[in-house]
Amino acid sequence: MLSRRQKEQRNLRKKSILDGALKVFKIHGIEKTTMDEIAVESGFGKATLYYYFASKDEVFIAIMEEGWKQLWEGIESKIVEELSPRKKFMGIIKTMASIVKNDKILYGFLFTAPNHIQDESKQIWKTYQERLYAILKSIIEEGIKKKEFINLNPGMLMKAIGGLFHGLLIENEEDLDDDEFELMLKNFLKPNDSKN
Repeated sequence: MLSRRQKEQRNLRKKSILDGALKVFKIHGIEKTTMDEIAVESGFGKATLYYYFASKDEVFIAIMEEGWKQLWEGIESKIVEELSPRKKFMGIIKTMASIVKNDKILYGFLFTAPNHIQDESKQIWKTYQERLYAILKSIIEEGIKKKEFINLNPGMLMKAIGGLFHGLLIENEEDLDDDEFELMLKNFLKPNDSKN
């Protein structure tokens, strides 16, 4: 049985490997990245890398799981708040924006790389993603009923917001001011007769 200290060291090594892998994936892309490059970037030998992860796919999956779990835990308190759909949605999106801005490399990877996992059974991270999308979609549907949002298909609205979110927060080289981002979202979501 591992001691607490050994468990902490193991977690630190895994984190170093995942951080190194993210850097290599960003430079070379998932397809061209090798376990050798991940080992070098993370500062460990290949034996240590293979002790923690049997393949590049396992590294990739671990990054996806950790990132989506981190995002989910970051917004969980906003989801249960008793607010109007508009205020709840804006609170969740603003919190997500803050989390994403603090780790653009990780979230750029999370939002663009999922189609590289072929084995559906290993996509545990999708649980977080699907729950988040379902919650946001239900908030939008409620907001449309209450005339707090523009009356569009909620699925299409989610895709549009996702594109906006990705383009402004991940692909954009300059940091977007929080107030500008909020104003853009408010204007994007408001119905024609709204004054908010």
